[in-house]
Amino acid sequence: MRLMVDIARLIEEKTGRRPSAGIRLESLSNFRIGGPADHYFEAAAADELRTVVELASGSGYRHYVIGGGFNLLFDDAGYRGLIIRVACRGFIFEPKSSRLIAQAGTPLSDLTGYCRDRGLGGLEFLAGIPGTVGGAVYGNAGAFGCSIGDVLEEADLLDPGGKERIKARPADLSFAYRDSRLKKTREILLSAAFRAVPADKTKIGTCMDSYIALRTERHPSRDTAYAGSFFKNPLSSEGTRLAAGKLLEQVGAKETTVGGAAVFHGHANFLYNRGGATAADVRKLADLLKERVMDRFGIRLEEEVIFLPAEPGAV
Repeated sequence: MRLMVDIARLIEEKTGRRPSAGIRLESLSNFRIGGPADHYFEAAAADELRTVVELASGSGYRHYVIGGGFNLLFDDAGYRGLIIRVACRGFIFEPKSSRLIAQAGTPLSDLTGYCRDRGLGGLEFLAGIPGTVGGAVYGNAGAFGCSIGDVLEEADLLDPGGKERIKARPADLSFAYRDSRLKKTREILLSAAFRAVPADKTKIGTCMDSYIALRTERHPSRDTAYAGSFFKNPLSSEGTRLAAGKLLEQVGAKETTVGGAAVFHGHANFLYNRGGATAADVRKLADLLKERVMDRFGIRLEEEVIFLPAEPGAV
C-alpha cells in the first residue's frame, strides 16, 4: 500500500541523502525497459539499507529492493513507490576458515575476479554470470551443473521490515532450482559467506576462461538488452529437467517478434529488446511462446525473469 507519506523527507532526515524522484527504470534494467519510479534510493552500506527499508515498511510505503537489475522486467508505467537498490560492495577472505564473505551488492564479476587473482577455487562456475551476489543467492543462480546454494556457508539477512538481522545456513534457505526461500519471505540478503579453497591460479583461470567462452558462444553479446534465460527449464513427467531452449526451438521460437521484442537467433530461451521494446511487447511474446509449447508438448513454461508491475496487484 502507498500511503500519503513524505518518504523522501523521512529518508533524507535519517541518511542525509534524498531519494531521486522520477528516475526512469530502463536505466536500471539490462532489458533497458521501464518507466519512471516515484522514488529511488541507492543504499551504499548495510546500515543505510536497513534504515531505508525500516522507514518504508514502518510507514506502509510501497517499496521493492533490487540488485543489479539483470533478471527484472520493469513496467512501462514505472513503479508507484520506492525502488531501493542494494549497492553495498566488497569482500574479505578468511584464510583460517577458507570463507570468502561478500556484501550483497558486489558484482559477481568482482567476486570471480578476486578468486582468479588470489587463487581461490570453488566459484569458477559463476564466471561470466551477470548480476550481484544478492541476486544470485535470491534466485540460486548457477551454471554447468552447479548452483550458488552449493557453495554458500552462511547468509546474513535482513527481515522484510528492516528491524532484525538473521543468520541463515543453506539448509534454512530452501534452495531449489533457481529458487530460494527469499522469494517467498522477501528477506533481504546483506552478505554471504562462501567456501573458497586455495588452489592453483592457472587451473582456476583456465576453468573460468572455458566457462566464459561457452557462455559467449551461446549467449547474445554483452551489449544486447536482455535478461538472461527468460524461462526456467521445466520438469518432465519423469522428474528430469528439460531444456526450455530446445522446446522453444522445436516450436519455431527463434527470431519470433512482437513489437520491439524478439527471440535471439542463437538460443530460443533469450528474449531481447531489439530497439524500442516495451514491457507489454516482451510479455506478449512470452505468452505466445508459452502457448506454443503448451499446445505442442503439454508443458507449462514458467518465467525466470521477474515482472515488477507499476501498481500493486497488477499482473
